[in-house]
Amino acid sequence: MAGYIEDRWVKKKKDPISGKRERTERYGEGKRYRVAGIPGVRDRSFDTLEDAKSWLRQSSTDQERGEFVDPRDGSLTLAEYIELFWMPGMRGAAKTRTSLEQRMRLHVVPHLGDLPLNNVSAAELRAYIVKLESSCSPQYAAASSRRCRASWRQRWMTSASRGTR
Repeated sequence: MAGYIEDRWVKKKKDPISGKRERTERYGEGKRYRVAGIPGVRDRSFDTLEDAKSWLRQSSTDQERGEFVDPRDGSLTLAEYIELFWMPGMRGAAKTRTSLEQRMRLHVVPHLGDLPLNNVSAAELRAYIVKLESSCSPQYAAASSRRCRASWRQRWMTSASRGTR
């Protein structure tokens, strides 16, 4: 069966001296068990081993039948992605980060923020750029659209490395 369950609170290998499994630095924080390794399915975490085993059995069976749909795919909107993942991951000077946050909050999120990430199309982006150019300078609009495209590239590259989209 494809997939495996990882205990993120305790290491696999036993301590050679005590013979006991050592605690990881994550011990007691977050969900303990992670199900991973199912092709085309994103990893998922659980509090109990029973829940992890049940979900692994069900998703593996559904995956083999071609019936599995990851409930999280498409549930994340652009606004949520920007707030939860893109902005916290931004590096650089504080003034630059503040400027980017303001640009996204004022010009991208009001127009595209409610769209699920996997439903954003090139046509919608072109329509957004036309709207933006009518409300601000072409240079500002171009810079905003570049930032938006960069956030999508980052999202798709991260998803592709996990085998999802």
